[in-house]
Amino acid sequence: MIMNDYVLEVAVFSVKEEYIHRIPQIRNGLRKALKDFKGLLQVDSYSPVGDDRVFADIAKWESLENAIVASQAFESGDPRFLPYLEAIAEIKFFGHFKLS
Repeated sequence: MIMNDYVLEVAVFSVKEEYIHRIPQIRNGLRKALKDFKGLLQVDSYSPVGDDRVFADIAKWESLENAIVASQAFESGDPRFLPYLEAIAEIKFFGHFKLS
């Protein structure tokens, strides 16, 4: 893989009020689940500044194909992602990007 030949997967989402205090634990579970998928390079999680409930996760994948396999598992309700899915109130943005 060339140094800049990777895909970023960006998810921006709001969390249900009752799950705010559990987000660190839920994100640890997400990281473990994503490691089951081929091609994961890195996952970074961002929390809101202040009292907002909007969070962002950015995953770096070796290829778009690898990212899509994981996102399809997520969308289909794969049990590994259930705690994460249950905490999400709304997905505000989800997309894939490459350096240009």
